[in-house]
Amino acid sequence: MTVDEAWDRIEEWLRANAPAVHAELPPPAAPGEIRAAQDAVGCAFPAELVASLARHDGSGGFLLPPLHALYGTRLIVKEYHAYRRADQRRGPGERRWWEPRWIPVAQDGCGNSLFVSQEPGPSFGRVGDHAKDEGGSFSDEGEWASLGAYLASTARGLHEGVWGDYEPCVDGEGFPDWREPSEGVAADWDMGRLNRRFGFG
Repeated sequence: MTVDEAWDRIEEWLRANAPAVHAELPPPAAPGEIRAAQDAVGCAFPAELVASLARHDGSGGFLLPPLHALYGTRLIVKEYHAYRRADQRRGPGERRWWEPRWIPVAQDGCGNSLFVSQEPGPSFGRVGDHAKDEGGSFSDEGEWASLGAYLASTARGLHEGVWGDYEPCVDGEGFPDWREPSEGVAADWDMGRLNRRFGFG
């Protein structure tokens, strides 16, 4: 499944189940915006990230499983430089917290993020998980093999009703979320969205 095919399937599900969120998906990033973002981080983006940004400059109110919102070009640059500054403040002998050839692509609203590795070697092209207190790591699960694989697994999860330990749902406000099947209510830790939903921002 290509990135565009994955987005086609995601949008199909959103149109049928969460039309307001579908209508608010960000527009494509312009080619110049994508080039400027690559120049700003000093690293070429993988083709699948370019293709996703050319489709939607971020994911807006749609969370990919289990609780990740995709960055647009501006947030990729902002977060990349924030991570680099944090890494440069670490003392001698401390474990590297951020690799310069990691491209941040999503966040969970709690200070943790996903990135795509452009570092040569076995991690090249893979999606990694960056924990705010521990740094980056990689899963052996297939959905994290690349950004395209992650988007494709999201599309399948929406249409098949299960993604790992989670299932897609739509809350009473029309927001799509992911919850564990045993839960009665989906947890939502995106504070910006919670503030908007309840009138605080």
